[in-house]
Amino acid sequence: MPAVSVALARPGSRRLVRLITVFAAVLTFAALLLVAGPASAHDQLLSSDPKDGAKLDEQPTSIGLTFSSAPLDTGIEVVLVGPDGTTTKGEDIQVDDKVVTAQLPEDLPAGEYDVAWHVVSSDGHPIDGEFTYVVEGEPEPTEEPTAEPSDEPEMSTQEAAPVQEPADEASTPAELAGAGDGSSPSGLAVAGGILAAVLVVLGVVVMMRRKILENDRLRQANEPGPDAGERPNENPDTKG
Repeated sequence: MPAVSVALARPGSRRLVRLITVFAAVLTFAALLLVAGPASAHDQLLSSDPKDGAKLDEQPTSIGLTFSSAPLDTGIEVVLVGPDGTTTKGEDIQVDDKVVTAQLPEDLPAGEYDVAWHVVSSDGHPIDGEFTYVVEGEPEPTEEPTAEPSDEPEMSTQEAAPVQEPADEASTPAELAGAGDGSSPSGLAVAGGILAAVLVVLGVVVMMRRKILENDRLRQANEPGPDAGERPNENPDTKG
């Protein structure tokens, strides 16, 4: 009879080992999801030249953008919207490792500039952003002409100034530079993976509990009771 109890306990132990293995695999998968989530994030803009909100005495000759990783040398756009609403695109764009440089024209007026940039990050996803800087400059002195006395009566020679039609509203810098998706679906994927892992772990715990209780009941049912003894020989033809 003890041999039966041992035979029943061995399959239960093997099932318990398999359940523990599955439980460890699920925990490993959840840890991999947590580690892989931040690694799949897109590149980020670390700094710009000029800086966001900078006030300059003169117009810069170029726009510099430094990213967390080297962007792809394709689809790069740098667009400026000036104080009078005019749009200027950066020219001769160069990529040097993590730095993107766009050259600017030399005849840009002083004032506030909105800069919109659009690049393709190293993971292949387009990203974009905006920043602003101000060129204060020095106002040029204006000399008022001195009116010379004249004996002739003054006549009005001014013509009516032409009425200017209101210009169309300038597009926002983000629209001019092209809006990339910039979204990170990895956050939803990680959240879904963690939720699935938690549900699987709960299911494994419930299964382990049921298997342990079932093994205990089988073991108790096959163990002899304290009052159990040798049964008498019920065959009358057999003599002891």
